[in-house]
Amino acid sequence: MVSLIASVFGIALFARQYGVSCQKCHTVIPHLNEFGGHFLASGDRIPGISSGPGLPLAAKVNLVDSSADQGSGDGGAGLPRAIVDEIEAFTAGTIGARASFFAEQYVLDGGVAGALREAWVSDRVNPWSARVPLYVEAGSFTLPLPVDPETFRETAQHYAVFDQTVANNPFNFFDPQYGVKATIGNTLRGVSAQVYARRDTMAFVSDAIGPITAGIYHYRGVRPDIPGRDDRFERTGYSVVIDAGKWTSESVLQTGWDSSAAGCGVASSGGFTQLRYAFDRRFFAIARYEGVDQDGGNGFARDGVVGVGYAPQRNARMTLEDVLVTQPRTTNTMNLQVTVGI
Repeated sequence: MVSLIASVFGIALFARQYGVSCQKCHTVIPHLNEFGGHFLASGDRIPGISSGPGLPLAAKVNLVDSSADQGSGDGGAGLPRAIVDEIEAFTAGTIGARASFFAEQYVLDGGVAGALREAWVSDRVNPWSARVPLYVEAGSFTLPLPVDPETFRETAQHYAVFDQTVANNPFNFFDPQYGVKATIGNTLRGVSAQVYARRDTMAFVSDAIGPITAGIYHYRGVRPDIPGRDDRFERTGYSVVIDAGKWTSESVLQTGWDSSAAGCGVASSGGFTQLRYAFDRRFFAIARYEGVDQDGGNGFARDGVVGVGYAPQRNARMTLEDVLVTQPRTTNTMNLQVTVGI
């Protein structure tokens, strides 16, 4: 299967609000440089500085042309091969001296009506000068993971382990969750912890020493299985992220257990390793190998992704990737993405 994907990415609102270029935070969008990493870790704001009068609105449009039909559509009627895949609207800004907000709404998602993805308010609880920062975030947000499953992913191919579901349990790490998240420590330096709570709980602890960040996360939750029985499940992941200048690498290994999925206990596992090399500020190559397994090996799937990306302008990116999937039949997909920050 061959698909051509063109997208217009709209987080240029931060550049407008702070009077800087997209290169202040990015090398090739959406890849973050060191400044961009600190901006993200500070709740999408520059510590101690309020956002300017720039229009706090932006948009993303994603067009898809494929050799296969694009999903079932509303009522199972089916969608054509060429569709407007995604339209997203964004807004963000600062609140007072230490708080900020962000919202991301899918107007279209997969060619059909979309839903709210992220809408949160973050507050730096203690002063910017404090040695150990403390943030509290509330709303709808992506769960604390070593690799962002959506916003900063540079491939059209999703991370299989973050999309993974087990039996009747619909939980996955790709979808955002409502709740409250607390972050203690600097996630880019030394030991830090992020804790999420609502009906489920999650903790992610990481230690950043120089170019290497090692982490471990654990998620515990409950979902209804069959009438009168709940599936109590856990997911535990281990990660190593390396940022060595031109070379960056992310590796994640995850295991899981569901107490009563499909009427009995089910073990699951999965992971990936990804390598990115920046030839210069405009040109990069990326490769990833991943697999997921559940129910004693009966649900094994794997794929490999190789791609190259180029930034023709400071706020634009073109990416060509080849995806080989085995599940259990082998299929091949070519994806072309064009990304522009507006």
